[in-house]
Amino acid sequence: MKARTVPPRSLLIFAGEQCDVVTMRQALEGGMTRDGVRGMVHSGRWVRLSSGVFSIGPPTWEQWASAGVVIGGPGSAVGGKAAAFLHGLAPQPEIIDIWAPRGTSYKWRASPHPWDFHRGTRKSIGRPPRLTVEETVLELCSAGGADNVNGWLAKALSDYRTTPDRLRAAIVRAPTLPNRRLILEGIDAVSIGAQSSMEVRYLRDVEKAHGLPRGVRQKSVVAHKFTDVIYEQYKLVVELDGLVGHFGDGENHDTWRDSELLLRGIESMRFGWADVTVRPCEVAAMVAGVLQVRGWDGQMQLCPSCPVPR
Repeated sequence: MKARTVPPRSLLIFAGEQCDVVTMRQALEGGMTRDGVRGMVHSGRWVRLSSGVFSIGPPTWEQWASAGVVIGGPGSAVGGKAAAFLHGLAPQPEIIDIWAPRGTSYKWRASPHPWDFHRGTRKSIGRPPRLTVEETVLELCSAGGADNVNGWLAKALSDYRTTPDRLRAAIVRAPTLPNRRLILEGIDAVSIGAQSSMEVRYLRDVEKAHGLPRGVRQKSVVAHKFTDVIYEQYKLVVELDGLVGHFGDGENHDTWRDSELLLRGIESMRFGWADVTVRPCEVAAMVAGVLQVRGWDGQMQLCPSCPVPR
């Protein structure tokens, strides 16, 4: 049989459903010959990604991801940070995690290759198939500590990629999910407005742990500038300045905003990452003291980590 050097249109349409990835078997079933496929590769029009798997044209990241799904077999899907990238939640990763159903047989021969295969069936959507936003977030939250959990939750929820109810429903379907308690606590915190891991820590380790009044999160007080936490009744704002704080122009903007708040009779307190993560009890004591000066008649509660008064 004469080698066919022009792929049939029907084959190209089929490959388009796989992000322009095609296997040798699909090419043969679509009307090409082995010599024809080799000719496409030798001419540079197709690129071999793995044993019997090719991209049409120079491979993009999405084509590598789709090739991993094709290698994994029916029911496979992109997971991990690769799925997060496809959902707009993370930068493009070097490693592409692929979930392949148990019992499927797959092989690949490419060195180096970007795939990391895992066994298991996961709900997927899109092209290339990837875990749903909820499955992706829960997978990423299941590894690491509280900051990792809170960071992924804050990103997904603040960007409106999913909702607290959809995440909770996904957790119900995963009774053995690692970090289950941390994830549920994080969903509750982010649901009321905490938009970063640091804000979640402040809510959990400073406010709730010490019985302080519940502040309002992310409220515009001055010229559409949002505050991290405001205790409206007591005219007190708490700003959380992240891992390294603000410097240069950011520092000037902070000072200007604090001055604008002061003109409205609102006091500002600022804390950095080390304050909230290393000294939450001391932060709570300072905030409680200012709240009391400004009219709060409650008392700060001691948490298990608080120094015992002598």
